[in-house]
Amino acid sequence: MPAKCVVYENLAPSELKKLRNKQRKAKRKAEQESALQAQVQVKREQHHKARQQQEQGDPEAPQLDELIPDKLARAEDPLEQAIKFLQPLRTLAADRIDTHLMAFEIYYRKEKPLLMLQSIKRAFRLDSSHHHLHDCLLRFKCWLDDNLAGLNAAVAAVINKEIEPMGGCSINQRTSGRGAALALATSLRYADVSIAGCSDVLDALRAGDFGPCEAELEAYVAACRARFPYARAFQPAPPPEPAAPAAPADPALSAEPADN
Repeated sequence: MPAKCVVYENLAPSELKKLRNKQRKAKRKAEQESALQAQVQVKREQHHKARQQQEQGDPEAPQLDELIPDKLARAEDPLEQAIKFLQPLRTLAADRIDTHLMAFEIYYRKEKPLLMLQSIKRAFRLDSSHHHLHDCLLRFKCWLDDNLAGLNAAVAAVINKEIEPMGGCSINQRTSGRGAALALATSLRYADVSIAGCSDVLDALRAGDFGPCEAELEAYVAACRARFPYARAFQPAPPPEPAAPAAPADPALSAEPADN
């Protein structure tokens, strides 16, 4: 009789059960490790094969993207890449107003009125008094003024209905237009006026979001400078440095050679 069987016969039933459980666990662990190693080996071979095919110029080989910093920093489709970055934020940070303000900036540049409206509504529900939200709302109204004729009637009706609860008048009822929006944006009579909010409005004015308004821009900068005299954003540009005086000409070089 083998020695192993003799050992089993000498064990108590409880100890024999523990031993068999231990053996089963060890066998199961060995099988799992073997399967894991096999998967790793298969993936390694697939990656190696794909790289070889790419080096040999196989057109059917999967392309492996290179992580080149300069290429990533200069995307050919920055707005589409921004949307890819925005999607997880809208899922994981939907309770932050900056997420929806960022969404508005993207859709504003893509000229998507319904998505602009959606972003403004979500931001409005989170903080209706946010300074950047007011700027976005005014820019949205200005955009509507310029693009109303090209909007679908159903889209215009939806915007009319949804924008009114946020303090906006109907598209068809706006008579003051861009001038009123500009006056509201540049007003400093609100109690929560801040340097950051004024800087955002100033950037929008300089970017032409409210159309040509050079006089209003200068007046707004002066008013902000009076309100926040130590803020660098509203200080006048430093005068250009004077050009360095030209070096005097060397008389020895300018003298005509004597005739021999």
